[in-house]
Amino acid sequence: MKYFILLFFACFLFAGTYNDAYKLQSKNINITTEPDPFMYGDFKKIIRFDMLEFKNNQLLDSKVNKDIYKNILDTLDEYTKNNEDIVVKIIGHTDEPTDDINEKIASSKTYADSIIGLFTYSLDKNTSELRSKDYATYIQNSLISDKIKKEIIVVEYRGGKDMAFSDATTKGRLLSNRVMVTIYVHFADIIDSDKDTVFDGEDKCPGTPEGATVDNFGCPVDSDNDAVFDYEDRCPYTPLYVRVDKDGCPFDSDGDGVLDYKDTCPDTNNDITVDLNGCPRSQDLNINFKSKSYKILPSSYNKIIKFVTFLKANPGYNAEIIGHTDSVGKAGANMMLSQHRANSSMDALIAEGIDSARLTSRGRGELDPIMTNRTKEGRSANRRIEVKLVYKEK
Repeated sequence: MKYFILLFFACFLFAGTYNDAYKLQSKNINITTEPDPFMYGDFKKIIRFDMLEFKNNQLLDSKVNKDIYKNILDTLDEYTKNNEDIVVKIIGHTDEPTDDINEKIASSKTYADSIIGLFTYSLDKNTSELRSKDYATYIQNSLISDKIKKEIIVVEYRGGKDMAFSDATTKGRLLSNRVMVTIYVHFADIIDSDKDTVFDGEDKCPGTPEGATVDNFGCPVDSDNDAVFDYEDRCPYTPLYVRVDKDGCPFDSDGDGVLDYKDTCPDTNNDITVDLNGCPRSQDLNINFKSKSYKILPSSYNKIIKFVTFLKANPGYNAEIIGHTDSVGKAGANMMLSQHRANSSMDALIAEGIDSARLTSRGRGELDPIMTNRTKEGRSANRRIEVKLVYKEK
């Protein structure tokens, strides 16, 4: 009877433990525990290190662990300096979860001893996986803090799926709390050192900058064939055979805002207003005349001198002098007056040393007003001399 009562209380206590200890499940846990299929490829070398032991949920502070970790760092440093393409695999492990141990205990011959062990050793599956994640993440963060690139590290959490030691003893269970580190070294023919998607074994331009567009041989592309690669080309759509600068952009030799390959007048002075073809537009000399007169007023001679200076500095241009009038008077008389005004302006230029062969004149009368002739100001503006510069073909 005494043994029956003890057995009854033992069963009661065991059932309570099962309900409390093994029904803990978190709905917020998202752990990837499946092995990475990438690690099952063909490699130049696979380097496995001794296990890093954990105790009381922390890396065991021991000389053995320190030596193993230093060995890992030294090996990584060696392969990194040799520009080898490597991947570091970190796998976290724990001892076996006890979720289903109650079924084993129920059929055990040493039932009472098993119940006692249950109180001193209890680990559900979720806790096991989370703990193995913590172990692996700890090593990952340690490597990153020691200047190992995060991009080459792969982490896996295995929980208690891969028992390395017996769970029948406390020592065995403790040794199962570990992290395994492996370095995978790729063959050279699958290394892409410059990250241009062409493996080194086939890459004829191995030093291509990251992000550059390359061809099938790993060489930078020059889409517009201007001898400047696309990744350096600030003007990627330059027409074929157009001369370009170091940035791949067409020249504008005369600085008039019209590119050389479009410029019909390539030597235009940058002080001259040009049209879309790079040739000078007509401009007003601002020479003033009295009404019905073609005599240049003294106040306008400084403008004559300024234009003379320009023509002497730019011998590549001829000039057409065009006279205009307002609409006061008869049209025929105005046409003749505008011609006289053009001739007067041309004579003034010749008198200052401009070769007459470079000059022509014509009158337009009142045909081309630039303002209304209904006002005094408008009529004054229409009484003008325009100059049309003509580029001399070489």
